[in-house]
Amino acid sequence: MSMEIFLTNLGKYVEGCLVGQWVKLPVPEDKLNDILKQIGINDEYEEYFITDYETGFSGLRDVLGEYESIETLNELAEMLEALSSDDEDKLGAVLETESYRNVTDIKELVERLDEFDLITDIDDDDDLGRYLIDECCCLDVPEHLKSYIDYEAYGRDARLESNLTYTSYGCLFDNR
Repeated sequence: MSMEIFLTNLGKYVEGCLVGQWVKLPVPEDKLNDILKQIGINDEYEEYFITDYETGFSGLRDVLGEYESIETLNELAEMLEALSSDDEDKLGAVLETESYRNVTDIKELVERLDEFDLITDIDDDDDLGRYLIDECCCLDVPEHLKSYIDYEAYGRDARLESNLTYTSYGCLFDNR
Protein backbone atom coordinates (compact mmCIF):
# COMPACT_ATOMS: atom_id res chain seq x y z
CA MET A 1 0.00 0.00 0.00
CA SER A 2 1.61 3.24 -1.07
CA MET A 3 1.59 6.46 0.88
CA GLU A 4 2.32 9.94 -0.45
CA ILE A 5 2.54 13.35 1.16
CA PHE A 6 2.46 16.84 -0.31
CA LEU A 7 5.34 18.80 1.24
CA THR A 8 4.81 22.54 1.22
CA ASN A 9 7.17 25.45 1.85
CA LEU A 10 5.64 27.13 4.92
CA GLY A 11 7.20 30.56 4.39
CA LYS A 12 6.00 30.76 0.79
CA TYR A 13 2.57 29.52 1.86
CA VAL A 14 2.28 32.32 4.44
CA GLU A 15 3.18 34.77 1.67
CA GLY A 16 0.28 33.43 -0.39
CA CYS A 17 2.21 31.17 -2.75
CA LEU A 18 1.73 27.40 -2.76
CA VAL A 19 5.13 25.83 -3.42
CA GLY A 20 5.28 22.11 -2.81
CA GLN A 21 5.74 18.66 -4.22
CA TRP A 22 4.26 15.19 -3.89
CA VAL A 23 6.63 12.75 -2.19
CA LYS A 24 6.18 8.97 -2.27
CA LEU A 25 7.06 7.38 1.06
CA PRO A 26 9.31 5.91 2.21
CA VAL A 27 11.76 8.47 0.84
CA PRO A 28 15.54 8.20 1.29
CA GLU A 29 17.15 11.12 3.12
CA ASP A 30 19.20 12.26 0.11
CA LYS A 31 16.10 12.36 -2.12
CA LEU A 32 14.17 14.20 0.61
CA ASN A 33 16.93 16.81 0.81
CA ASP A 34 16.72 17.28 -2.98
CA ILE A 35 12.95 17.73 -2.78
CA LEU A 36 13.28 20.25 0.04
CA LYS A 37 15.72 22.26 -2.10
CA GLN A 38 13.30 22.07 -5.05
CA ILE A 39 10.49 23.60 -2.99
CA GLY A 40 12.76 26.36 -1.73
CA ILE A 41 13.65 25.22 1.76
CA ASN A 42 16.85 27.15 2.53
CA ASP A 43 18.27 29.72 4.97
CA GLU A 44 15.43 32.14 4.22
CA TYR A 45 12.60 29.58 4.16
CA GLU A 46 13.50 26.91 6.71
CA GLU A 47 10.13 25.36 7.52
CA TYR A 48 7.85 23.03 5.64
CA PHE A 49 4.61 21.27 6.42
CA ILE A 50 2.39 18.59 4.94
CA THR A 51 -0.71 19.91 3.22
CA ASP A 52 -2.11 16.64 1.88
CA TYR A 53 -1.86 12.86 2.18
CA GLU A 54 -2.69 10.08 -0.25
CA THR A 55 -3.22 6.65 1.22
CA GLY A 56 -5.57 3.77 0.60
CA PHE A 57 -6.85 3.84 4.17
CA SER A 58 -9.49 6.47 4.85
CA GLY A 59 -9.12 6.15 8.62
CA LEU A 60 -5.41 6.80 8.36
CA ARG A 61 -5.86 10.25 6.87
CA ASP A 62 -7.79 11.28 9.98
CA VAL A 63 -4.77 10.91 12.29
CA LEU A 64 -2.03 12.32 10.08
CA GLY A 65 -1.18 15.92 10.84
CA GLU A 66 0.52 18.81 9.07
CA TYR A 67 3.70 18.59 11.11
CA GLU A 68 4.27 14.83 11.27
CA SER A 69 7.87 13.69 11.40
CA ILE A 70 8.91 12.46 7.97
CA GLU A 71 11.10 9.87 9.67
CA THR A 72 8.06 8.50 11.51
CA LEU A 73 5.97 8.60 8.32
CA ASN A 74 8.75 6.71 6.51
CA GLU A 75 8.65 4.02 9.20
CA LEU A 76 4.87 3.75 8.85
CA ALA A 77 5.10 3.62 5.05
CA GLU A 78 7.64 0.77 5.27
CA MET A 79 5.32 -1.11 7.61
CA LEU A 80 2.36 -0.60 5.25
CA GLU A 81 4.37 -1.75 2.22
CA ALA A 82 5.28 -4.96 4.07
CA LEU A 83 1.62 -5.89 4.70
CA SER A 84 0.02 -8.71 2.76
CA SER A 85 -3.21 -7.89 0.94
CA ASP A 86 -5.14 -9.77 3.65
CA ASP A 87 -3.49 -7.66 6.35
CA GLU A 88 -4.22 -4.50 4.35
CA ASP A 89 -7.92 -5.44 4.40
CA LYS A 90 -7.71 -6.23 8.11
CA LEU A 91 -6.07 -2.86 8.81
CA GLY A 92 -8.75 -1.08 6.78
CA ALA A 93 -11.46 -2.87 8.75
CA VAL A 94 -9.90 -1.99 12.11
CA LEU A 95 -9.50 1.65 11.07
CA GLU A 96 -13.24 1.69 10.28
CA THR A 97 -14.19 0.42 13.71
CA GLU A 98 -11.73 2.10 16.06
CA SER A 99 -10.38 5.63 16.27
CA TYR A 100 -6.71 6.37 16.68
CA ARG A 101 -5.06 9.65 17.67
CA ASN A 102 -1.62 9.64 16.08
CA VAL A 103 0.91 7.87 13.87
CA THR A 104 2.42 6.02 16.84
CA ASP A 105 -0.99 4.46 17.57
CA ILE A 106 -1.26 3.35 13.93
CA LYS A 107 2.25 1.84 13.98
CA GLU A 108 1.36 -0.10 17.13
CA LEU A 109 -1.86 -1.28 15.49
CA VAL A 110 0.02 -2.56 12.44
CA GLU A 111 2.35 -4.50 14.77
CA ARG A 112 -0.60 -6.21 16.48
CA LEU A 113 -2.87 -6.99 13.53
CA ASP A 114 -2.68 -10.68 14.52
CA GLU A 115 -5.10 -9.80 17.35
CA PHE A 116 -7.84 -9.51 14.72
CA ASP A 117 -9.44 -11.91 12.26
CA LEU A 118 -11.31 -10.81 9.18
CA ILE A 119 -13.72 -12.94 7.19
CA THR A 120 -14.40 -11.08 3.98
CA ASP A 121 -17.56 -12.91 2.87
CA ILE A 122 -19.63 -12.00 5.94
CA ASP A 123 -21.64 -8.78 5.73
CA ASP A 124 -24.58 -9.35 8.09
CA ASP A 125 -26.09 -11.61 10.73
CA ASP A 126 -27.51 -14.04 8.16
CA ASP A 127 -24.09 -14.52 6.57
CA LEU A 128 -22.55 -14.99 10.01
CA GLY A 129 -25.14 -17.58 11.00
CA ARG A 130 -24.59 -19.53 7.77
CA TYR A 131 -20.83 -19.34 8.20
CA LEU A 132 -20.96 -20.60 11.80
CA ILE A 133 -23.39 -23.40 11.09
CA ASP A 134 -22.34 -24.52 7.62
CA GLU A 135 -18.61 -23.72 7.53
CA CYS A 136 -17.47 -23.93 11.14
CA CYS A 137 -19.72 -26.83 12.04
CA CYS A 138 -20.87 -25.15 15.26
CA LEU A 139 -24.03 -27.21 14.94
CA ASP A 140 -24.34 -30.60 13.29
CA VAL A 141 -27.54 -30.05 11.31
CA PRO A 142 -28.82 -32.70 8.93
CA GLU A 143 -29.29 -31.37 5.41
CA HIS A 144 -33.08 -31.88 5.43
CA LEU A 145 -33.45 -29.62 8.49
CA LYS A 146 -31.33 -26.67 7.28
CA SER A 147 -34.31 -24.90 5.71
CA TYR A 148 -35.86 -24.56 9.19
CA ILE A 149 -32.90 -22.73 10.71
CA ASP A 150 -33.14 -18.99 11.33
CA TYR A 151 -29.58 -18.18 10.30
CA GLU A 152 -30.05 -14.47 10.89
CA ALA A 153 -31.18 -14.97 14.50
CA TYR A 154 -28.32 -17.40 15.14
CA GLY A 155 -25.84 -14.95 13.64
CA ARG A 156 -27.29 -12.04 15.64
CA ASP A 157 -26.98 -13.99 18.90
CA ALA A 158 -23.41 -14.97 18.03
CA ARG A 159 -22.54 -11.35 17.21
CA LEU A 160 -24.03 -10.08 20.48
CA GLU A 161 -22.11 -12.69 22.47
CA SER A 162 -18.74 -12.00 20.85
CA ASN A 163 -16.53 -9.07 20.00
CA LEU A 164 -17.14 -8.64 16.28
CA THR A 165 -18.16 -5.88 13.93
CA TYR A 166 -19.32 -5.72 10.33
CA THR A 167 -17.21 -3.46 8.13
CA SER A 168 -17.06 -2.70 4.43
CA TYR A 169 -14.21 -5.26 4.34
CA GLY A 170 -16.22 -8.04 6.00
CA CYS A 171 -16.68 -9.33 9.52
CA LEU A 172 -13.94 -8.29 11.95
CA PHE A 173 -13.29 -10.40 15.05
CA ASP A 174 -11.38 -8.71 17.84
CA ASN A 175 -9.44 -11.48 19.65
CA ARG A 176 -7.97 -9.29 22.39
